[in-house]
Amino acid sequence: MAKVIFMHFDENTDGIYDAKIGEPLVRLAKEKGVPVNTSSADKYKSCLVSVEHIADEEPTSYMEDEELDLLVELGAISEEDAEQCQQYTISPKIRIAPMMLIKGDVLIKPYKI
Repeated sequence: MAKVIFMHFDENTDGIYDAKIGEPLVRLAKEKGVPVNTSSADKYKSCLVSVEHIADEEPTSYMEDEELDLLVELGAISEEDAEQCQQYTISPKIRIAPMMLIKGDVLIKPYKI
């Protein structure tokens, strides 16, 4: 199990929740009533979240190239950051919520460009 902390989404639903490793972030958010946006209408721009790993070591996390390409296109990360993420199998600090799987203990906050 992993601990997922939602912060700055909604006063009533912000908090610490248990999640299964590999569970989609948006599934957990929906179950707990946390208002995480999942609309792809603006190429997921409103679905960006800031992710901080709170374990001693960052878990490796496979990402689809589509997500990295969208993050670069939206200006959330640089092309160099995307290349490092691919090369070292690590996650950037900004993710697209509907594309994120929980891989370990994390702190999730809304992110605005």
